[in-house]
Amino acid sequence: MSLVKLLLQSYNNPACTGSALGSINALVNPEKYTKNNSVNYEEEPEINNPAGSLAFAGVASGSLNLNGLMVDGTGVIPLLGASSVQDYISKLEKVVYTYNGDMHKPPFVKVTWGSLIFKGVCTQFNTNYTLFKPDGTALRATVDITLKSTIDNKTKAKEADNHSPDLTHMRVVKAGDTLPLMSYQIYGDSAYYLEIARYNKLDNIYHLKPGMQLYFPPLKK
Repeated sequence: MSLVKLLLQSYNNPACTGSALGSINALVNPEKYTKNNSVNYEEEPEINNPAGSLAFAGVASGSLNLNGLMVDGTGVIPLLGASSVQDYISKLEKVVYTYNGDMHKPPFVKVTWGSLIFKGVCTQFNTNYTLFKPDGTALRATVDITLKSTIDNKTKAKEADNHSPDLTHMRVVKAGDTLPLMSYQIYGDSAYYLEIARYNKLDNIYHLKPGMQLYFPPLKK
């Protein structure tokens, strides 16, 4: 099996589709990388339960830490077209986080290596120089890169599978929607429409206007 080097590519859109603005391979694959994910919860009142409960508030943007990407200019490993350690680091910076005048911000970045596919923006780029020539020219360095995911909220919601009646939901009313129907869609039971009306402080439960936002809290059945 041939060796596959970690690949970083820059794009002008968060989905990282279309032609890449630039790309660069790692000189040496990292020994490890770290993916961080978190889920947000908020305290919410709960119908028939004065104590309330923790309500799901969304999936936070994940992050990827690439630690210790080696850049070696001693001749032990090829610099992949770069003339020096600093030249390679400059090329890496251009792909990962250098300000793009056409976009008016740094690019979006896609990282691919084996089963890893991560899309995000660079929030931190640290270079540690560890070996030098007598004149101070860098011969070796390691680079640590932190990326934050740019997955949109709709995709986050799909990944969170937020269809459970034990979670607080927000729905936008569409033409033809009724409280009993929406209650059935969320809870599997249309009988909770009066509780939903009280929770949302609705004056008229029979005339829902398209575009209204209604909240459906956890219910103790």
